[in-house]
Amino acid sequence: MRRARAPLAEPFTLLEESALRVVCPGCGHAVPVDDEARCVTCGSALEAVLGAARGPPPPLPPRRLTRAQRSAILRPMRPTHYAWGTFFLHAGALMVPVALGFVWPLLLQAVLFMGMGALFRRASWPVDVRREQKRRLRALVWGLPAAAEITRVERQVVPTLEGGRRVQLDYAFAVHGQRIEGSLPSPHVLDLQRRPRERVWAVYVPEDPDINALWPPGP
Repeated sequence: MRRARAPLAEPFTLLEESALRVVCPGCGHAVPVDDEARCVTCGSALEAVLGAARGPPPPLPPRRLTRAQRSAILRPMRPTHYAWGTFFLHAGALMVPVALGFVWPLLLQAVLFMGMGALFRRASWPVDVRREQKRRLRALVWGLPAAAEITRVERQVVPTLEGGRRVQLDYAFAVHGQRIEGSLPSPHVLDLQRRPRERVWAVYVPEDPDINALWPPGP
């Protein structure tokens, strides 16, 4: 009798949506945030506290990102495979002059090395992933700021091909009254501490608000 296969585990699991709590400036109690953004104990407004928790707004575009910030955005899905591909590609390129000048049989080996390197690099950093990363980088450099809110936080439980991704953050903001949703894969463990309804900043491209990102960028 053939056993039924157990279903594969989902690569991400939704974190427990514990209520976001802030300290009320009126009564000093740590209270959850409701839809009206008022303290459930004394009724004081919490908008000022939530605005301060959001942090300073993004500077006006164009913005200058550090090399570390750009590297955190433009990164291959499989960094180790990409490094090996780069090694084989450079090794093959260095062998070509030697093969042409002295040892012709090395030419075939050089071509094989370069082909392997190109395949490794392409497989570890697909074109669609690189295109999405460039869209996010464009939003961070040229995008307009918008007040956003975290809507969902997911934690990685099964290793995936998203290089170093540990957390998935979903967020939403409004542009001319229209709700825009975005999603950000994050390798930072600290993002596990985020909770739905947390106030954050997003940046978006005016011509296409679907091109957006959270601000500030890591690391």
